[in-house]
Amino acid sequence: MLDVNQVVLATSHLPDDDPLEQYVIDGRVKVIRGEPDNVVDRLTKVARETGANILLRVTGDCPAVAPEILNLLIESHLKSGKDLTMPTSEHAPGTAGDVYTVESLYRLLQQKKPLTHTEYLPFYYINNPKLFSVNYVDLPKEFRYPQWRLTLDEQKDLELFERIYSDLDIKREPLYFSKLREHLIDKPQLTKINKHIALKWKDDKELVKEIFEATSLDK
Repeated sequence: MLDVNQVVLATSHLPDDDPLEQYVIDGRVKVIRGEPDNVVDRLTKVARETGANILLRVTGDCPAVAPEILNLLIESHLKSGKDLTMPTSEHAPGTAGDVYTVESLYRLLQQKKPLTHTEYLPFYYINNPKLFSVNYVDLPKEFRYPQWRLTLDEQKDLELFERIYSDLDIKREPLYFSKLREHLIDKPQLTKINKHIALKWKDDKELVKEIFEATSLDK
């Protein structure tokens, strides 16, 4: 089980996101809505309404996020005393999350530079080492499959997840990475479905430059 006290769906107040109000899993998920273009504002709203001092953030394009990895990150964050805990890049995109100390999010909101590109929130911490501390976690070998793309952005990604969820008959139970890994190793043709799709924030040089400039608070 995932070691968290409260699960929150933090979405925007736009009408397009109204249907998400229905996905509360019998009341076990709290829905909190806020600014569509400011993730930091939304997260601090979550903290105020739940009384949290630490937040685990998982983005909505990660339907195969691994509970085992998240527990490792939470445990490491509590020991580190750092502002942000995140894994190094040697894992499948879409299987991990970020852990934030709420105080650091308020500190970020107080910066004079307008906050843009907040969907790439970790870069505000990475690119401003004088303001924020980052705890990088080397995940155990059993979680290191960087060649797999397990994030949902394109049609081929959807095709992959439909196959995975159908094959494994996933309903409301968690999709543990151990089960997913075994399935993908057994059926390597599945990961070829979306293998050609690039990670925009990593491979689009213009976007990378734009994110770096936007998230560097001294520029």
